[in-house]
Amino acid sequence: MINIRVLTLGLLLLFSFDGFSQETNPIDKLDSGERDPRKRQVDYHYGYKNRPHSFKEASTHVAAVYGITWVLYPATQPKVFRDKGSFKNYKRNFGRLVFDHDEPFWNWFVHPISGSQLYLFYRANGYSRVDSLGMSFISSTLFELTVEIYTEPASVQDLYQTPVIGSILGLGLENLSMYLLNSGNVLGKFLGHALNPATLFWFYEGKVQMIPRYNGKKTGSLTFVMDF
Repeated sequence: MINIRVLTLGLLLLFSFDGFSQETNPIDKLDSGERDPRKRQVDYHYGYKNRPHSFKEASTHVAAVYGITWVLYPATQPKVFRDKGSFKNYKRNFGRLVFDHDEPFWNWFVHPISGSQLYLFYRANGYSRVDSLGMSFISSTLFELTVEIYTEPASVQDLYQTPVIGSILGLGLENLSMYLLNSGNVLGKFLGHALNPATLFWFYEGKVQMIPRYNGKKTGSLTFVMDF
C-alpha cells in the first residue's frame, strides 16, 4: 500500500512539473502557434478608429437609438409613464420648451450619464469625437422633442446638458476605459467594460487582435501582428 501511494505521488509530481514547465515557456507556445495558427495565443488591443459614414448609415444609427429610447423610457420610469403619460399630453406638449425644475440629481447626473453613453455608442461605431458629439445632440434632441413629451414638455436644460456635458463625461470615460481595457488584467477589463458597455457589443469597431509571433530561427525577436 505504501509503495502504491509513493508511486502515485511521484506520478502526480512528475505531471505537475511537466505541466508547469510547459506553461512557463512562452517561446514554446509561440513557436507551436506558428506551426498551427489555430493554437496561437490571441490578445486584444482596445481603441477607436475614425471613419466616414454615409447618410444612410448615420440615419440607421440614429433610428436604432431612437427606437431604443421608446423602449427604455417607459421601462426605466414606469410610474411616470403610467401616471403622467397620455396622447393628450403628447399633443399638448408637442413643440413646447420649458425650463424644468427637476432635482439636480436628474439634470446633473442622470442626463449627463445618458449623454455619455450616447457619445460612447457613436464612438464605438467609428465616429470621431466631434461627430459623436453631433450625433449625440441629434439623438438627445429627438428624445426630448418627440419621446419625453408623452409625459412632460421638452426641457431647455436637457437639450444641451445631455449631449454637451454628456460628451465631456463620455470623453473621460473613453480614456479611462481604454486604459483599463488595455491594462492586461481581468479586473481592469471588467471595470473598463462596465464604464464603457458599448465595447461589449458586435458593432464596436476598435477591438483589434494582437497575435504574437516569435521569429527564433532568424532574429530571435517577438512581434505582434494586428488583425483588424
